[in-house]
Amino acid sequence: MILAQLTPRRFRACLPLIFAVCLVLVASIPAVAGDSERPVHASIFVSSTESSPADNLSFWIWIEPLKQKARKLVITEAPLDGLEVLSTTIPDSCLESRRTWVCIQDDLRPFSIAVQAVAGPGTEGRDLVYGASVALWKNGEGNEDSMDPIQLSSIVHVVPASVVGEPKVDVQLEANESAIMPGNPVTYRVDVTNLGNTTAHNVSVVVTIPTAMVVTSAAPEPTIRDGRLTWILNSVPVGSTWLFFTATLPPANALQQVDAAVAATYGNASGGQVRLANVPTSLVVLPMRPQAPLSPLPALFVLAVLAFVLKSLFLPAGPLVPALRGPAGPAEVFLLHRSGILLHHVTPIHSAGLDSDIVGGMLSAIRMFVETTMDPSTGPLQEIRFRGGSIVFVTGENATLAALNAKGNRVRFGRRALGFLRQFEKSNAQALKNFDGGASPLLGIDDLMSRISS
Repeated sequence: MILAQLTPRRFRACLPLIFAVCLVLVASIPAVAGDSERPVHASIFVSSTESSPADNLSFWIWIEPLKQKARKLVITEAPLDGLEVLSTTIPDSCLESRRTWVCIQDDLRPFSIAVQAVAGPGTEGRDLVYGASVALWKNGEGNEDSMDPIQLSSIVHVVPASVVGEPKVDVQLEANESAIMPGNPVTYRVDVTNLGNTTAHNVSVVVTIPTAMVVTSAAPEPTIRDGRLTWILNSVPVGSTWLFFTATLPPANALQQVDAAVAATYGNASGGQVRLANVPTSLVVLPMRPQAPLSPLPALFVLAVLAFVLKSLFLPAGPLVPALRGPAGPAEVFLLHRSGILLHHVTPIHSAGLDSDIVGGMLSAIRMFVETTMDPSTGPLQEIRFRGGSIVFVTGENATLAALNAKGNRVRFGRRALGFLRQFEKSNAQALKNFDGGASPLLGIDDLMSRISS
């Protein structure tokens, strides 16, 4: 208040400005003095203050010597926490030893040390500090001017890595056999596996096989041309997709080994094309088994037995037509055990006086021979037809009925007789199963034969 009264009006108006300038000058005196006394300037720069794990980071330790005593410097890297150093680039004037650099300059030129690093896994959300210290190098004489080490640091904030959708397709080809025999089918499976994190689109899968092979089936249906099977898959989701095809090798070929290979092409996230090829899958071609010459003896034996049975045993003497006229049931019925032994025989007509056991054995032999020579998938023998008559066979679990010249619908007769035979086998299960050829009593055998004959 007193200064304001004694000071002229103009001086009072400039007084705030004068105070501000004095304050700035007084505050800058220590900083300027400190900078002028410091023999070296140093800083750390970083390529990015924000990074994700596994992203490359670059740190530069910038050194600017100011005085002659700063020509010899020691730069020491601070302990790393969360950062992994990949490589370091240093000037020729520096030597490195355990993350410490000793740099001796011929003159006062600025230089830098470049450090390549990455943020380690599990560091998301953290602030990672990369630091170093710069100090004067002392040779042990104790006459060097002292300087407190300059501490430098730079902070990088770690954020979660952004997920980029990228398909990764792999193909494998496998066969269900380790070798192939000409004429036998071999099934191949193509495993199309997407190991990426997004759906692959427009995937082309091509399997190459020898042109001699014949493709018999495939799922889904490919395009086949010149031994190349091509599937175009609009999309392959993450996981496995399977393709199948079956092929055979014709007998007339000179191949000793069958090689099949698979390749695939698909688009990546950047719009390019990725082509995959796989090592061929090889199958050894086995020699064909020599076929035994067909012997006419079995066929002649069957014909001879049939002729003998039909002419001499079943048909009575005299004209054929009168012999077939008679009751509605079959002319003769033979009940045979599965071993071929005759269990019972019923005939309403005269049978030329031949032994029924012999006839039953011949019928069993015929049935067993035919069933053995035929494809097992066709089932048991049901009927033998000949001129003027037939023999219907009804086969159960342990017994067989052979009926000569069954009248009416033979299919209906066979079903009806099978029902009677099953009831008979159920009543005599143990006796038929353990039948030893003796005269063991069988329950209901007369009733069974009378039902079938009627």
